[in-house]
Amino acid sequence: MYYGFDIGGTKIAFAVYDGALNLCHEERMSTPGNDYEGLQQLIRERVEAADARFGVKGAVGIGFPGILNRLDGSIVAANLPAIHGRHLGADLAELLGRPVKVDNDANCFLWSEVHQGAADGAGSALGVTIGTGIGGALGVTIGTGIGGAVYLAGKLIQGRNWLAGEIGHYPLPSTILMKYPDLPRPRCGCGRLVCFETYASGTGLERLYHHVHGERVSGHQIVARADAREAAALSTIDCWLEIIAAGLATAISVIDPDVVVLGGGLSALPALYEELPKRLPGHLLPGVALPAIREARFGGAGGVRGAALLNL
Repeated sequence: MYYGFDIGGTKIAFAVYDGALNLCHEERMSTPGNDYEGLQQLIRERVEAADARFGVKGAVGIGFPGILNRLDGSIVAANLPAIHGRHLGADLAELLGRPVKVDNDANCFLWSEVHQGAADGAGSALGVTIGTGIGGALGVTIGTGIGGAVYLAGKLIQGRNWLAGEIGHYPLPSTILMKYPDLPRPRCGCGRLVCFETYASGTGLERLYHHVHGERVSGHQIVARADAREAAALSTIDCWLEIIAAGLATAISVIDPDVVVLGGGLSALPALYEELPKRLPGHLLPGVALPAIREARFGGAGGVRGAALLNL
């Protein structure tokens, strides 16, 4: 049996899968703030209960929003003080008496899609999660920025600093700033200006609408207004789609994946799959064959499912 935990800032998802990758159990619980010992105990209780229920010693995987420090194996997760700077995998392995694998939640998302999902059978894939921003647009929230992951030749690529696939933090392509010279220059949570995710995420969509039209509304409301043919919403989404196309083209030019899998709260927007194949060629070398652009099969469950499957 495979046990997965997806640790978020406010909630933790726990799920159990059998050898055929069928979901056998799932639950959600509150993240215990800055209480590292409480978090470990919570995980221990779920694991021991699952062991007893299924009569096995299950394999444990953990997904989290952050990276691993290559020097000492500690977790770097500024938004999760309970685990930031901690050796979560090693500590849990000792506590549970078994190996525990940990990885970035975007990597877990893509790993799930490689196994029976939208990237099943692909030789290479880029996974991108588009956070919804305020309000949980379309019912699912996976962060408020842009997450990314790379799969190649049968494995996830973490990179030297666990930064492979972190497309949210490369700068917005200058071609976009040339096309839209009046765009705002927001400072990202990482401290730098004009990171891709400050425009392309759900929060970025809200920022664009406010900048151009002077009103603060959620990404969900902007989508609804576009569906109602509001001119302001339509023009904002048009700009947003062009930004996403340009940003994805940068990653596609470097990775050249077979498949791009989109997840997160705004990945259900039909315009992404209608418009990106039309817009991407304008940002790529002439004659480049486009990757398939697919919506994630497992949706909001991808993180916890991928965490469980880290032990495959």
